[in-house]
This record gives sequence, C-alpha cells and structure tokens, in this order.
Amino acid sequence: KNFKKFENRFILGSSPADNYYSNLIHFFPRIFFNNNKEINLVIHRNLSNKFRNLIKAICELRGAKVNFNYLDDEFYIFNNSEIPQFFSIEKSVNILQYFFSKILINFKDLNYGKKIYIRRENATYRKILNEADLIERLKNNGFEIINPNHFEIFEQMKLFSNAELIIAPHGSNLSNIIFCKEGTKIYEIGPKLEKEYEINILNRYSYLSKITKLKYTKIEADSVNVNKHSNIAKKYISKKILDESNYYKNIILKINSIDNFINNL
Repeated sequence: KNFKKFENRFILGSSPADNYYSNLIHFFPRIFFNNNKEINLVIHRNLSNKFRNLIKAICELRGAKVNFNYLDDEFYIFNNSEIPQFFSIEKSVNILQYFFSKILINFKDLNYGKKIYIRRENATYRKILNEADLIERLKNNGFEIINPNHFEIFEQMKLFSNAELIIAPHGSNLSNIIFCKEGTKIYEIGPKLEKEYEINILNRYSYLSKITKLKYTKIEADSVNVNKHSNIAKKYISKKILDESNYYKNIILKINSIDNFINNL
C-alpha cells in the first residue's frame, strides 16, 4: 500500500551504478521499439546527464517528446505500463549498429587521427598508475590521447567509428567499439581475472569484437590495491568481491612490456 504508483509509463530502466556498458547494450536498444509521439520514460535517477541527452536526442530524431520519470532503489507499482524485454547481446548490437549507422553519418568528423588511446583518469578502478610512461610512448608513435569525459556520447561514437587502432584500459568506454569499422584493431589493457564470477566481465569486449569482426588483443597488467572504494561500489557490490577481485583494483604495466607492446603494434 505504501509503494509509489506509476500510470502509463515506458520502463526503459538504466544501471543504478550508471555503468555505460549496461546502459548502452542492455537498456538503451529497447527505446527504438516505442513509436509513441510522447513517451513517459522511466529510468534510474543515477543515469548520467550525457546519457539522458542521448535518449532525448534519439527521441527527437524519431519525432517523439520524452518526459523522464526517476526511480530510486525502492519498490514501485506500475499500472497500464510497458516493460520491454531485454535482448541478447547480439540483437542489441545489431539494433544499435542499424540505427546509429544512419545517424552518425550526419555528424561531421572530429579532428582526430586513426590511432587513439582512451584514458580512465577519472575512474576509481583499473586506472593505469604509470600511464604517463605509456602516453609518452604512444604520442611518439602518432597516437591521439582521448579522455571520454570531454566528449558527448555521439562524439565518442564518432571517434570510435573513424579509428583504425584503439588502445584502452578495460572499462565501459570500450562499449563504443561496436561502432568501429570491420577490421579495426582493439587492444584492451586489463587485470588478470580468473574467478568464476569474473568470466563474463573478462570476455566482455573480446566478445563484442568477435561479433563485430574486429581484431582484438588482450594485454594483461599487474593489479594494485586501491586505498578507498567508491561509495557506489560499496552500495552495490559485496565487500568480499571488492576485497578480492582484481576488477576493483588499479593496474600497472611493466616498462619493458610497454616498449615490447608498442614496438610490435
């Protein structure tokens, strides 16, 4: 009786941790199957403004007005509402590629090269602690250094779609590889993940590369404990996993590994 009630809503949903991979691959593709001219859309309150802007832009391109409704971590009652099904990853990727191939061609190219490195300087986990050494060597080899936080989502997609070689630490920004051209080279720098609950995370971007016909390589780095876990991680992830999983640590590359890796590109 105390649950908040909603009427006539379209429950798109979003990751409560605002995870870009989950928002883009799992939640977002379902928006294309609502043909109403006004959509009362339900998302989690934690969804970033950038992703809200993406949703609004897509709805406007499809001739629809969107009204956002926000959920917290509570229980709710929905009457006369739509809860669309989730798709398989393959279907989600096909949907996103189909629609964005028609959209991205209308965006002018950004003034960046074909070889890009994606930073994680603003992230809590899986930052490369000796990234300065890596960046120096990459710049000397013609790489553009990209901080995704400085770009809107459409711009990130465009950067990936124009690239021929992408290097990045493991992170959700790599979800944008689904917009790359076939044959683009992807180098993912990540920690060693071997626990059973880590397998899906371990294979996330190699699988996206496989189904989109990209050339994927994994570069394994050493893990380094973080001093303090983020509040949002502590809220949604068990303490045991935060303490033991390399996914929730930072990483470091051996200097000789950096040199060998760049020399063999």
